[in-house]
Amino acid sequence: MKTSDERITYLEMMVTHMQQTISDLDQSIIDQHRRIEHMQREIARLANDLRSAREVATELRRPEDEIPPHY
Repeated sequence: MKTSDERITYLEMMVTHMQQTISDLDQSIIDQHRRIEHMQREIARLANDLRSAREVATELRRPEDEIPPHY
């Protein structure tokens, strides 16, 4: 059977380990949040580029290039 001092030492070690784990997980969440924000900005930029490309394509389309509906 463990003495009280051994039990306290064991519990202190467990708390220290858990604190480090929590700190590591917290840092992972912060890193993931930064990556998500970066990806959201990139998606918004790409959506804007696509919108612009569609507008240019629409402006460049000529009626004589259209296929008649009966084809």
